[in-house]
Amino acid sequence: MKLLIVDDEQENRNALTSIFESDFEVHTAGDGLAGLRLASEVQPDLIILDIMMPRMDGFQVCLRLRQDEKTRQIPIIFLTSKTEPETESFGLELGADDFVVKPFNKEVLKARVNKRLGVHADRSVGEVTELGDCKVYWERQEATNGNEHIPLTTKEIGLLRLFVANRGRLLTRNMILEKIWSDTYITDRTIDSHIKELRRKLPPMAKMLKTIYGSGYRLDL
Repeated sequence: MKLLIVDDEQENRNALTSIFESDFEVHTAGDGLAGLRLASEVQPDLIILDIMMPRMDGFQVCLRLRQDEKTRQIPIIFLTSKTEPETESFGLELGADDFVVKPFNKEVLKARVNKRLGVHADRSVGEVTELGDCKVYWERQEATNGNEHIPLTTKEIGLLRLFVANRGRLLTRNMILEKIWSDTYITDRTIDSHIKELRRKLPPMAKMLKTIYGSGYRLDL
């Protein structure tokens, strides 16, 4: 997934890049006009946008993005030191999706980004989902493979629901952590071991659940 950061302060661009570069292909611009051009060229999945910038401020950039059919649907998060309520309301009226004030908590910002990208653990997936020869019964927290009944742990069913709800989309390890293990400190190895167990219990997942090396996982149904 691609992230565009538009901020006239090099220090801010560097800090934001270090936060997101493990999960996104990060592009940066140092002023509004450059950001507008990059948005059209790169077609990012989300834009983090400063307000006070030379050549074109963030408000103008946001308005132009929303007027262009190519960029109209890209989520925009304003990240600014301006704290006046009227500034936030004006930005949202222009079409921004969220507003975060500097200085910011990086975990909160990451959660806001994930939310705007539509990473869901609780989206409806129906009562039963077919995964190849297997069927997943969500309420019973189990799956079947022919006549075999396969119990799933709470974490396994939650992880599986996350992938099914976001099928076809890359889920980074940080996104998975935010949704499934937000209240617990774990390592990447814990995620990998749960993925391995899902693939073992549900054989079709060995082909359907793809490892995107250096990025995360994607379920292709």
